[in-house]
Amino acid sequence: MFGVKYRTTQFDAVSGLDLMELLRTVHPCEVLKKTEVEVMGNWVPLNDPDNVNFYVKDVLGIVPPLKVLIALSDTVSAFSFEFLSGWKGVKVPSRFISDAVSVSTAYSKPLITQLVQSGSASLKELEEYYSLEDAFKMFEINVAKGVNDALSSEAAAKASKR
Repeated sequence: MFGVKYRTTQFDAVSGLDLMELLRTVHPCEVLKKTEVEVMGNWVPLNDPDNVNFYVKDVLGIVPPLKVLIALSDTVSAFSFEFLSGWKGVKVPSRFISDAVSVSTAYSKPLITQLVQSGSASLKELEEYYSLEDAFKMFEINVAKGVNDALSSEAAAKASKR
């Protein structure tokens, strides 16, 4: 990008959820904390403002550094969050939807709470290993299982009434 080589990884599920809500208001170093820039064969982290100021630039000097930073931040954000733009989720029949509110802790979001409670992943795995996209996929699998279980119970109840 602009003559500079970067590499990044997706955010873990827990920090990805937090960042997703604050994306346009956080410091660029938060968005770039999992991004590195190649400098003379070494990878330098961009979680430090000095590194961002020094290395995030257009090598030719045509594009202003702020525009390069915005473009890089947008690219990194898209890498971690773009999957949500096409996310459809599981269709839950309206008869299985209630007004009940999910309860979660002050520490975690309902998505994280559901995944830990279902045994799909530990909190440590969601903080360190699984990406936000992985978490959404696991959650969707759990929702599909719940809908399938409800449909089976409903069919069994109808069959027993005959």
